[in-house]
Amino acid sequence: MFFNNLLNGTAEALDIRYQSSLRDGINSADIGELCEIFIKEFLTNCLDDHYKIFRGGNIVNTIGNRSPQLDIVLTNKNALKIFGDKGIYPIETVIGVFSITSNLTLPKLKKCMTELSKIPKHHYYFHMETFYGDKFKTETDTVWKNTVPFSCIFGFKGNIKEAWLAEINKHAQEVSDKSLLPSLIVVNKKALFEKCIKKETDGQITFWYEYVPINTKDKYGYYLSKILFHLYNLSGEQNFRRPNYGQYFDKDY
Repeated sequence: MFFNNLLNGTAEALDIRYQSSLRDGINSADIGELCEIFIKEFLTNCLDDHYKIFRGGNIVNTIGNRSPQLDIVLTNKNALKIFGDKGIYPIETVIGVFSITSNLTLPKLKKCMTELSKIPKHHYYFHMETFYGDKFKTETDTVWKNTVPFSCIFGFKGNIKEAWLAEINKHAQEVSDKSLLPSLIVVNKKALFEKCIKKETDGQITFWYEYVPINTKDKYGYYLSKILFHLYNLSGEQNFRRPNYGQYFDKDY
């Protein structure tokens, strides 16, 4: 199939670009910057019509809390430019976050998970027109609370293995807001951990991770299809409600 081959080829192209950047004498900061650029270019090529896509910055909320520095942030297409120009992204506008590393190790993974858990997803304010009705508003709020932001921890290389699953689940228990757990943990052309979500009969949402090998040519691009699928689906949220920017304009960040 065309799109399967396209995504598999894109994963290979990312690997080739990464490998070709590893010249003698290059420092880790430069490698890290190139890794971020490679992923941002893929996201821009596929999702530029749906999001503003930034390298670097902090997510903030209405009481001045801010996240650690993040590698790539996707915001609503209609987010005010004044925030993005300063590398500051109100939590109400953020739909996607990526942590990018050259070599994903288990300690690095835990560090990235901790950073994502510090996104200040509280003290937020939205406005939605009343004609949508209470039921639609409640459903929209629930989707946002449980699935936004989509987040991905991505390594161009790394010794990812199924044995990491126990450590990931243990670390996840320490995160109070499970929506801030990474949606995908990926090492290109090797494997990924995918966060799964289920709504129980009592209405509670449960989360767990599954290990998925992607080390054969017909599976290389699987994680790219997941990224595009989830981010495209979430892009519609910005059509129904908007941030209450008035909560931000009387503060300095």
